Amino acid sequence: MNVFLVTSPLQYICALEAKQYFNCKNNILLLVKQTSKQGILQQDKLLDHNDWQHVIILERNSRSIVVPKGIKKVKAILNGAAIEHFFYAEYNAWRTKLLIRNLDIKKEVYFDDGTLTLLEYEYYIKPQKAFHRPRFIHDLIVRLNGCKPVGLLPQSESLEIFSLFKIDSTTVHCHENRLTRLQEHYGYPQLFNSTAPIGFIGQGAIGDKYQQSVDDYVTELFNLAKKLNKKILYFPHRTENEKVKAILIASDHIIYHQSEFPLEIELIDKGIQLSALIGTFSTVMFTCRILSSEIPLYSLSYTHPDKELDKVIREEMGRVGVLNFNSNSN
Repeated sequence: MNVFLVTSPLQYICALEAKQYFNCKNNILLLVKQTSKQGILQQDKLLDHNDWQHVIILERNSRSIVVPKGIKKVKAILNGAAIEHFFYAEYNAWRTKLLIRNLDIKKEVYFDDGTLTLLEYEYYIKPQKAFHRPRFIHDLIVRLNGCKPVGLLPQSESLEIFSLFKIDSTTVHCHENRLTRLQEHYGYPQLFNSTAPIGFIGQGAIGDKYQQSVDDYVTELFNLAKKLNKKILYFPHRTENEKVKAILIASDHIIYHQSEFPLEIELIDKGIQLSALIGTFSTVMFTCRILSSEIPLYSLSYTHPDKELDKVIREEMGRVGVLNFNSNSN
């Protein structure tokens, strides 16, 4: 059997693609519940129990208790058999490593959780770093729940990558995710229209501590609409700040679109046409590059503090243009 660990709507899309690509027949889904309203909505819309032989739902909190319970359920289903493939995102996450430590796995396949893939590849996979994050209390709770703590865990020799990004690796075998299953299901709708609004991918954490303020964020959006002299079709992040939502819904410059699905699916499911798409190094920029090569893509000006990693991200962006604007733009 195969086990898929999924913690976000995008990961679920990638899991389905991986299931088809690797021709997996008997599959267990470990699904970590969403907490935001939008995340729950998207998860419920995406999940089809018919796609899986077994679905195990994990709560997001109390991981030291919840994950061992999930491990026990997986072992009961396996009944002593080894796992053919363990698919997961969030390479350096404690939850992922605890599953790896306690399950008999023949091959690990790491897939995307947004542009986090590029960071985790450069920081952890490429240099083949071992995972070591001892936590006395958590490790004790894990033992009391019948599992081994992670301890010192080296990189798996059987690790492979399944990614939307073109990762050039000599140490890990990489498979390219071309969203084949998604396109087979929806076909190839025309998403570009030069007279359509400009799409804008909303950002999460706006208004949070150490993040951009709500006022600055919406002011920049209004200035962008004025500069481009076009309506903006705004796609909110699933963790959208309610203050942002209230201001944008009341604005004449913005068309606020509450998506049922992750944007990768929403565009083709609803047949939404755009004249361009703007975001901040969002994964949707990459998926749209695959789904509709005609739509011009632009990233808001951004520089990653790690120069080498910034270079990798910018190379990966390929033909995506960069916009520079601020709250004082005319």
